[in-house]
Amino acid sequence: MSAFSSPSLLRTGLRASAIVAALLSTAFAQSQGGSKVPHSVSEKTSEAFQKLRPLQEAQNFNGMLAVLDAVQFAPNSYDEALILDMKAKIYAMTNQFSKAIAPWERAIQLSDQHNYFPERQTLETISLLAQLYGQEGSTSKVPAQQQQYFGKSITYFKRFLEKTKTPMPETMMAYSSILYYKAIADPNNVDQALLKEARDVVERGLMTAIKPKEGFYQLLLTLQQQQNDLAGSSEVLELLLKQNPSKKDFWQLLMASYLQLSDKVGKSDPTLGREYLVRAIVTCERAQSHGHMKTPKDSMNLVSLYLMAGQFSKGTEILYNGMKSGSIESEPNNWRVLGRYYMEANMTVRAVEVLQEAAKLFPKNGEIEMQIAQLYIQMEKNRDALRHAKEAVKKGNFEGTKPFAAHYLIAYTAYDLGEIDEAHTAVLAAEKFEEAKKDPQFPRLKGVILEAIAEREAKKSEKPKTDAKAAPGSK
Repeated sequence: MSAFSSPSLLRTGLRASAIVAALLSTAFAQSQGGSKVPHSVSEKTSEAFQKLRPLQEAQNFNGMLAVLDAVQFAPNSYDEALILDMKAKIYAMTNQFSKAIAPWERAIQLSDQHNYFPERQTLETISLLAQLYGQEGSTSKVPAQQQQYFGKSITYFKRFLEKTKTPMPETMMAYSSILYYKAIADPNNVDQALLKEARDVVERGLMTAIKPKEGFYQLLLTLQQQQNDLAGSSEVLELLLKQNPSKKDFWQLLMASYLQLSDKVGKSDPTLGREYLVRAIVTCERAQSHGHMKTPKDSMNLVSLYLMAGQFSKGTEILYNGMKSGSIESEPNNWRVLGRYYMEANMTVRAVEVLQEAAKLFPKNGEIEMQIAQLYIQMEKNRDALRHAKEAVKKGNFEGTKPFAAHYLIAYTAYDLGEIDEAHTAVLAAEKFEEAKKDPQFPRLKGVILEAIAEREAKKSEKPKTDAKAAPGSK
């Protein structure tokens, strides 16, 4: 999940309109010969510019454009460059940024050929073109066009930065954003070189800012994630959360990063893998202390993390208390998980207790009864195992257990307890299920039960003969 949402270059453009307002006075001065640039303005152009100021004060921008459109000028002249520059400024002032691109771009081309504008003005215009092309690229839905716009934006950004010793951090961030968008334009063919360049730029931007804005770190985080730099991204997330712990999504992202790191390094370095797992646990608990990640699902995830870490006592404690308090959903499967992990913690008696509690909460669930029966088998308490296995069959509603397994368990425990008739009934019931044909132990169990029945019947038939032989000798 990317933590970086696209910084709207329109917002950058709105900043551009503020710059344009300041530049308008420069344009008026140039039209009146006040510029230090050694180029002359025609009388018609000068007259047109004189008409613009009152129109600007009245905010009649359409009128200003109409005046400029009416001026006739020689192609490639200084007049053309001034008029194009002024039209672009008017478009920018009225937030018509797309329309400002073409006249500004042509004005810069003319200035480059004839040295019409001072360097500062040229660089300011180039910076604006870089941002505006970036905005066009970010809003375009046509991939080829999008790449073209991003390419133009990058070209202008590079030119601006080559000539600017201390660019504004925001400019560095905007440039890095465009590099990032161009790099990932084709998800199936991400440009790693552009990603690296974008990261270098944003890191330089961070170094130049006295107090970097959160957007810098979010962009850096996105680049790190795109490069699969989990360690680096977790450090940035820690910093962002230290500044603002209310970011719920960042907590989830940080925990996920630590889990991925644990899984990634765990095989080669189990100690480090466990350290990252512990960090994931601590991250979840820190988030909960700030009021986040407290849904039943989140709390169950925390239980799972403790169990992954082998902390069965702590995990089962959180799970049991959570289901009792309502912070974790009290449902049959969670209770069964609880019983299983009490077993992992070598707390067999406690496992039986919580499952019996669950059986009362869910009186129609045969799966819980079956789990209790299996626990009693492990405890060598077959009488109790038989009782709960019979309850399991009676209740039904199995989730993972096959009915065959329940009847088999009844047959096995009943036979072991000498209750042959019950064992025979159960084995006949189990035989009706398809699993009986596949289970290699089933024929053996059925065989010993039938043998026990046959032996019992043989003994019954032998008893009268024994009595008859004893009769002649008796008095």
